Amino acid sequence: MLWHSCLLNLNIPAVFSPTGPLLPLQNQKCPSLHPVRVNFSVEYSLPYFQTNTIIQNIVVNKDSDETEVYLGCQNAIVAVDDSMGKKWELKTGPIGSSDCETCPVCDIEIDPEDPVDTDNTVLVLDPVADLYSYLYICGSTQYGICYRIDFRQPKLKPTCFYKKEQNSLTNCPDCIASPLGTKITFVEDRDTALLFVAASVNDKVVEKYPRRSISVLRPLSTEDGFYKIMDGLTVLPNLLNSYKIDYIYSFSTEEFVYFLSLQREDPSRNNSAFQTHLGRLPISTPEVWMYREVVLECRYEPKRRKRSGYRDIVYNGLQAAHFGHAGKDLAEELRVTERDNMLYGVFTVVNEQGERQATSALCAFPLKKINNAIDMGVEACCTSGPEQLSRGLSTVGLLLLQNSEGNYTCKHKATLVSKPHYRLDIFNSRMSDVLFTSVLVSIIDNHTIGHFGTSDGRILQVTGCCTYFRIHLSSLQEIRYIYYMHTLSQRAFSIYIFYLLFLNKMFKVPTTGPGCDHFLTCPTCLTAPRFMKCGWCSGKCSRKSECNAAWNKDSCAPILTQFFPKTVPAGGETEVTLCGSEFLSRRPAIISGRTHVIRVDSGALCAVLPKKSNFTKFIYLFQEPSITDIKPRYGPMFGGTTVTVLGKHLYSGSQRQVLFADGKCTLETGDLSEIICNTPPAESIGEVPVKVVIDNLEVTTAKKFFYKKNPVITSIYPHCSFRRWGSHLVPSLLYQYEI
Repeated sequence: MLWHSCLLNLNIPAVFSPTGPLLPLQNQKCPSLHPVRVNFSVEYSLPYFQTNTIIQNIVVNKDSDETEVYLGCQNAIVAVDDSMGKKWELKTGPIGSSDCETCPVCDIEIDPEDPVDTDNTVLVLDPVADLYSYLYICGSTQYGICYRIDFRQPKLKPTCFYKKEQNSLTNCPDCIASPLGTKITFVEDRDTALLFVAASVNDKVVEKYPRRSISVLRPLSTEDGFYKIMDGLTVLPNLLNSYKIDYIYSFSTEEFVYFLSLQREDPSRNNSAFQTHLGRLPISTPEVWMYREVVLECRYEPKRRKRSGYRDIVYNGLQAAHFGHAGKDLAEELRVTERDNMLYGVFTVVNEQGERQATSALCAFPLKKINNAIDMGVEACCTSGPEQLSRGLSTVGLLLLQNSEGNYTCKHKATLVSKPHYRLDIFNSRMSDVLFTSVLVSIIDNHTIGHFGTSDGRILQVTGCCTYFRIHLSSLQEIRYIYYMHTLSQRAFSIYIFYLLFLNKMFKVPTTGPGCDHFLTCPTCLTAPRFMKCGWCSGKCSRKSECNAAWNKDSCAPILTQFFPKTVPAGGETEVTLCGSEFLSRRPAIISGRTHVIRVDSGALCAVLPKKSNFTKFIYLFQEPSITDIKPRYGPMFGGTTVTVLGKHLYSGSQRQVLFADGKCTLETGDLSEIICNTPPAESIGEVPVKVVIDNLEVTTAKKFFYKKNPVITSIYPHCSFRRWGSHLVPSLLYQYEI
């Protein structure tokens, strides 16, 4: 008998005992493992800046020598440097207070019924900020007038953009910001700065010093007011109190300025469905008759509707948007180029009562396809015949087109393309239990990185790959009751560049994520994108700078919870099943799974697993099986005789067969010292050799098994009996012997 041992570094709870009954191989299975791979509740400590009042707006100046961030807070504008320190502060309220630095600058009538606290709803940089260091500020008080400051001057001196003689109670081109929400895009066109303004209005906002829904202005050369480039578009007077347009996002390209809004499909019905609209104005000719609008939708369409039971979902309500591009990975999936302009939007389902559901979707709209949908919609409106589409704006009565008379062609009229232009949810309806409230998309190498704020105060960082986005990071920290002025949810935050707004705090969030601690297993840690710079260190996922021991970013040590069989025949080649996780392949690549099957011969298993480990050591036994006896030693030719093969270590290894000559004996049960089986049939009388094959090792013996003639019944005596049972019958056998 050969006893050969191989020391293994196994993380299993008890030392193996080689004695006792063994289960058949088919009953030896790895236990189901459900390890927690990611902890979405990890809290990270991030640098932040805290203000005295709620933060309502943010703009980042990337053109300065060092990045500066300007925060619009209630009654104040604060500048913060890259190290999260305050550079300066400008007071914009309360109105009438001696602390207010902007209040005495403008000669404007103060309405005693108006609120005194200023919400700084507009904060924009001059479009040529590298030449003109101007920051424009427009607040909710003083009828939405604006101020300008030169932030490079050592002493801030606000300039009032309100010319009293050109403004009145009924016409006020210098009244811009609305307390209900305002979006402004500042662009440069042929050395002229233009403000494209989208504001939510109602009867109170337009009652005195009125503001319009959409307007285009330029600063006067005297730098004390604005000139109207277009008369503007505004909600019909009879709909001012019942119909609200929530402007969510605005952006520009070289040709157009775009406005994204949420509004009801039918302005005359207060229970009609909500829709997301995208409006467009050309920069070179910002006229009412050139205004275009199209309905946008984000949809989920399951591929197997009937079998799966899923239904199509229309995410009709835009929550937030971001204008940018796609990295190589996502661009190839969306069949666009890396140079194409992309509009990313996070949507939710908004019911007829205006309630947002706790479900989200992400859609990516190539801007050229949106523009194509608008052009095709205008063409359809101008094509006579049964397929002609309605122009929307004029027939529905959504907007009042002021001073739009003229001898224009059909295509030179403001148009709403009512046929929705839609894209499919990139998440494939996987975000059914979360409400996104903000989005920022950036590119690192070939990766497209999405940053998503949620209504419960978390940040989700996602990288685009393959057919959907893979989640790699969640949980900035537990944040509740978040408010950001221009998002739709009262519990939301906004991400911009590297900054996160939360009530009166601004956090600086690296694009690569705040850390790696949320990855709980080595494979999950090492499969994170390379730009996150995560590696495994002493049982924890971390960055190299945080590791005081060996840091590994390429491979994981295995974790073994069980293995079988526990013994193998020496000199054989046995299939061994290892239970656990984080096994290594021949190259240092990770195999994600709980089972790994290998083939070993004597001593080979030692080389499979790493030798350096803190795991407890166990002994794997290589043994020499043998046959000592066969009971009984004979049986009939037709087989079926229950035979016990006695010996030592007959149940080592993973597979075994008992052969009588070339016939297989049907296995019943057994343990280390015996195998019980039923003999196969034989073709002739005589002795046959018996052997046991364990894996590919043959165990032989000099003992033989003798096949005798099959017994034959020739008669039964007596031939009859009474009805009472119990009579003795004696059969006459042609051959008789004990088996």
